[in-house]
Amino acid sequence: FSLTVPPCKSSPWKPNENLVGQCPGDLRPNPSAPTLSACATTCCQNPECISWQFRRDVGCLQGKDIRLGQEKDGPAAWCSDHPPNRWVGQYLKFHKTFHGDELGMTQEDEGEIRRRACDDETWNPKEQIGQCFGLGDVKAGEPSRSAEACRKACCKDVKCGAWQWTEALGCFYSKGMHGCQGDDGNEVKFEPFEGRRKIVEGRKYTDKRGKTWQQQLVLET
Repeated sequence: FSLTVPPCKSSPWKPNENLVGQCPGDLRPNPSAPTLSACATTCCQNPECISWQFRRDVGCLQGKDIRLGQEKDGPAAWCSDHPPNRWVGQYLKFHKTFHGDELGMTQEDEGEIRRRACDDETWNPKEQIGQCFGLGDVKAGEPSRSAEACRKACCKDVKCGAWQWTEALGCFYSKGMHGCQGDDGNEVKFEPFEGRRKIVEGRKYTDKRGKTWQQQLVLET
């Protein structure tokens, strides 16, 4: 938990948490804040800014309130509570950018895309190694035991269009995924962000069972 983040006395940062993970599209760049300290300070001074993140490749990102991790109360905007991980995963349905722009395939190829993605010989778990979003909650039990088990569970569900798995977090799948981090050889994309959010009056910060949810920070040794 970094000691370099300036405090916000007027609207204190929510304690014992760090916005280390991806916030897919909900925080916007602020090029006028070129450092972590400036990012925190300008957000503190701006009543419209509730949440901020900083990483050396993207700079300062700021925005309104977000939900973190397993929180279910609050706005639709959401951030992962985990640092970026290397994942495995694959699309089962046609994806315009990946299949169309990169591979020259069309919507008519969707049957073949699913067949190959579900075949033991032709599936490609390294298709999406950067974290994607929109996959919902973790699929507990057998699907989370391995990448292969996750893929098979997705393939059994006719509505499933994409899946991802990582040993640390388990299996996730749904009708599609978006905001994929991708892999362009830039290792910075797998570094954690540093970020905070202000305490918002009226928020209870509870999970789907109505219980208070708190991020479990992993402290560096």
